[in-house]
Amino acid sequence: MKNLIYGLFAITLAVFVISACNKYGDLAGQSGKLVASSYKVDINQPDTLLLSGAKTTDTVHWSVTPTGFDSIITRNNVAKIFFKKAGAYQVQALDPSMAPASASITVTDSVYKPTITYNYPPLTGDQITLVPHFYNNPVADSTYLSFVAQTKNYYCGTSKLVVADSLINNSYGIRFLYVSQPSPCVIGQSPIAAVINFTQNQPGVLPIGTFPLSVTLNGTTYTGSIVATSTTITFNWNYTSGVLISPLQVNR
Repeated sequence: MKNLIYGLFAITLAVFVISACNKYGDLAGQSGKLVASSYKVDINQPDTLLLSGAKTTDTVHWSVTPTGFDSIITRNNVAKIFFKKAGAYQVQALDPSMAPASASITVTDSVYKPTITYNYPPLTGDQITLVPHFYNNPVADSTYLSFVAQTKNYYCGTSKLVVADSLINNSYGIRFLYVSQPSPCVIGQSPIAAVINFTQNQPGVLPIGTFPLSVTLNGTTYTGSIVATSTTITFNWNYTSGVLISPLQVNR
């Protein structure tokens, strides 16, 4: 799980390149140097390094010594790194077109504990894709429909997509509200998802029939229907933007 979380950092490395000049000042006089956002960090504190003068398309080989105590994610001339143990480390970047560059990083014995606050951005301009799933409990007499909702826009990877759902008299309703997003964001940006399982007033067995479905996003309500047979569940959904459903049919 930790490796998966660290993997999300790869998404943000390109963004770092754009903001590097603001973060480190003028890099023009540091061409060929390995520049770090911090040269002294705590255990598990993210540190970002840029090989100044290298192109974003260059193939750069990164290494850390001593080995075995770091997690590093690289994208060409940029790397994001975490250290799991206190000590002194050397990070080296090798670009075939440049001389080797290195930076010394000191890791304290303190564990990184960021102060996290939350903001609540709206879903303005976003697009939601609903992926339907049919659940059949082989032990209990229970079958029901659920969705995995995923945003198109990027948010902090640990954000929560806040959504309200209802299922009353076989009428399905979904309302997307906002995003609960932590700050600082330490694992990078990505689309986020939420599971919608209509737990309130959920019938024990999904019946055969045609049932209304409405989804509200950014003040617009999208409507369609769910057709459940003994073998399939089909979604009558005629939208190509805003709220999508894919696939439009699943087996039951």
